[in-house]
Amino acid sequence: MRRIIGSALAGAFCLGSVVLVGTGSAGAQDTTTTTTTAPTTTTTAAPYVSGNKFMAVNVDTVVGSGSPTGSVTSGGCGLENVFGQGATVVFRMWGIANATGQPLVASNVKSVVIQDLPGVTTPPAMAYAPRDGYWTYGWKTSSATPIGVVPFKVVVTLNPIGAVYKTVRVAYKAKVNGVTKTLRKSVKVLVSAKVPAASFTFTQTGQAATSQLTIQQSV
Repeated sequence: MRRIIGSALAGAFCLGSVVLVGTGSAGAQDTTTTTTTAPTTTTTAAPYVSGNKFMAVNVDTVVGSGSPTGSVTSGGCGLENVFGQGATVVFRMWGIANATGQPLVASNVKSVVIQDLPGVTTPPAMAYAPRDGYWTYGWKTSSATPIGVVPFKVVVTLNPIGAVYKTVRVAYKAKVNGVTKTLRKSVKVLVSAKVPAASFTFTQTGQAATSQLTIQQSV
């Protein structure tokens, strides 16, 4: 998850070689000085990736409608990870099923549930919205919701995929009335093996503390 900060963005650039041209009085000749600096190398951290061999999973949170003024730092539906007590936290999940390369939708997902939400005894199920392709759930916090980082988990379980076969015609030799002939028969061959139901649990482990879902006291 990312914290959206509505301040000016800072940009950076580097210069490889800089040529400085000036004039000097000695001998009434122009003097040219060239200064070369080594290119600046910037190391960028790898993007946060979650998932396993069965699926790639992304989870973030946005501001839900009806959140009280002053409880969050951005407007409705804006990306946010810091919420005041009383705000509605909308969880969103989307991803890819690696076996097929298809998005995680209602037809290939068995369930998506959120665990360990403070004050919520039954893990709520996220619902799929075909209009925008997200699995979503709105968590309405209150003045009793504990402040601090929320150690939630999102458990995604895929539907099993049955084995796929196809029928092909193959040639074989057999004796017919004492004469060897080439005949053909139909054989069922495996195209793709059965894929069992698989799960992945998303957590905030590995994310920067400033990017984790946090509840703070309402202003």
